[in-house]
Amino acid sequence: WQPEGPLWDGELFAMCAMPGFQNITTFRTNNTGEDISASNTDFFAERRGTGLEQYVSVGLPGVPSLERKRTLFNRSFLVSTNNLWKLNKGEFKANVDYSFDRVVADASNTTTYFLDEGNRIITENRRGTEHSHSLSGKFIYELNQKTAFINNTLKTNIDWHDIRLGMTGSIPNTQKADLPDYYVSNRFKMIQRFQGKHLVTFESNNEWESLPQTLHVSGERGERGEGTEALSLHQSVSDHAFHTHESAAYAFSVKGITVSLEGGIKGYWRSMRSSCDLTELPGLTELPDKYEFTNLIHTNSLTVYAVPKLEYWVRRVNFTLNLPVSYAHYSFDKAIANRDEVYFSPSLKLSWKPNNRFSGTIRGSLGRSPMSLNLIHPGLIMTNYRTLQSGVDNFYNYSSQNVSASFQYKHTRYGLFANGMLMQSWNHIPYPLAQQLFGDYVVDSYSDAKNDGKSFMAMGNIGKTLDFMRGSCNVNSSFNRNESHMLSQQNAVNTVSSSWSVGARINGSPWRWFSFDYNLRYAESRLTMNGASAPWLSVMTNDLSLNFILGSKWQWQVSGEHYRNEINEGNYKCIMMFDTKLTFKASKRIELSASLTNILNKTQYNYTTYSQLSSFESQRSLRGRQLLLSVTIRK
Repeated sequence: WQPEGPLWDGELFAMCAMPGFQNITTFRTNNTGEDISASNTDFFAERRGTGLEQYVSVGLPGVPSLERKRTLFNRSFLVSTNNLWKLNKGEFKANVDYSFDRVVADASNTTTYFLDEGNRIITENRRGTEHSHSLSGKFIYELNQKTAFINNTLKTNIDWHDIRLGMTGSIPNTQKADLPDYYVSNRFKMIQRFQGKHLVTFESNNEWESLPQTLHVSGERGERGEGTEALSLHQSVSDHAFHTHESAAYAFSVKGITVSLEGGIKGYWRSMRSSCDLTELPGLTELPDKYEFTNLIHTNSLTVYAVPKLEYWVRRVNFTLNLPVSYAHYSFDKAIANRDEVYFSPSLKLSWKPNNRFSGTIRGSLGRSPMSLNLIHPGLIMTNYRTLQSGVDNFYNYSSQNVSASFQYKHTRYGLFANGMLMQSWNHIPYPLAQQLFGDYVVDSYSDAKNDGKSFMAMGNIGKTLDFMRGSCNVNSSFNRNESHMLSQQNAVNTVSSSWSVGARINGSPWRWFSFDYNLRYAESRLTMNGASAPWLSVMTNDLSLNFILGSKWQWQVSGEHYRNEINEGNYKCIMMFDTKLTFKASKRIELSASLTNILNKTQYNYTTYSQLSSFESQRSLRGRQLLLSVTIRK
């Protein structure tokens, strides 16, 4: 009954290979909770230089810890084609993907805001539907010779999403958001080698992005218990940016010393316009007059930079010194004062590799960086039906320092592997986040105040192969501690968030007819504000998979998951799930299978998360019991 109707999961894969041409085409569709969207498969997506971010944050409720297949109510479709042509000394590649997803979700939430005058509690029952379309293309020409390398990559992404979210509870309403994203980039790279030891690299990267956003909120207006009237608000945001980066680099090596110099120029042009009639929101009558409800912003910058780099090997020790320096001019079209800045961010790395088994690294860096230009908008922007955001009214830089140490060890003969890392960092930001509540509405802004924070992170991992049962085991752990400062209701709030986790995994195949895989993870987290004591809340997960080979044609798999969440101190929510799958190999080309998931038919899951100034408790619907019969044909 969850989801309603029949299940389907289909895949068609075809490949063609000839001396001058190759093609791979894949078609997939399912509604079984498996995410097959094109964006999910782009693991190596580069960060966009346009730097645009969505202001509207209306989204379907999600669930941490649980696998996505347990909570995703989807109807998905994907077609992908990858082509390769040989062209004399070079080659041309063309990859095109299109995906469509229809996802529904519902949840019951309670948000608690921690305030000095007493906590504010907001209840929500959310149910929504999201439609996502994504069309992406990547076209690459590449020439690779002994003395020259040329690569030109043209990439485009066209994404459009619409979300409809119905809400009951403290503030009944319906939200509808349209969030398209249009992006085009072209990257050119050429490497030329001279006399064997000299390399010159030229790069050119140009990107354009448009991120229009609209949000419509409808519901009832008026104080609770009094007369109400229809509420209808509409907000539109138009955000466009162009980024160009042209650079050249030269490197040469003499007697173990490698010297390189990279220099270039960056240009950035962005315009943002937003409008919304927020004065009609109930509970905002006490909003200060300083807030505006429209934005018209131009944020442009031109940066010239140079990055000298020195690398020196002495025996088994490597020293690497980076000395990046840049000059930037910022123009804001009278929104705020124009600025000229010089940035210098040196870093030093020391690597030691005494043998082929062990390596260690110590790093240290410091420097200044510019703020995100997305934060410059004096007018309010509605991010969802009860949250509004105001940016900064001045340009600022933030500075940071960090030091880290890491090691890696591997003994292939004994099957022993280990690694670890420690990192301490300090951040200095002159504009901390400020949060103010007006009735049931939240206004996030930035205030001119001192905001120094620091964080510490440690992690370790050790693994060993278990040859006697053709398997391996692994133990890992981590610890994080972050200190930061915020303003809540115009009062300073110092927060410390801490978390730690340990995990273990073991798998093996002691017999030809049997294999197993077991995974255990335990974690605790705590949020402390202004030194007040706070409880540690825990999360524990167990995963076990058993696989039986029953003769030459039959295979049976049994798997189970156990979750235990501490909703509040001493109050635990446990859930256990079981799946099974039976496979019959009729021939080398035909395979039949039957899978039954969530055998116990668990349909609800509770969890609690904490942020710096609030807690979020949610009850989420899960996919119910489902039976899937499959046929696989290979030719």
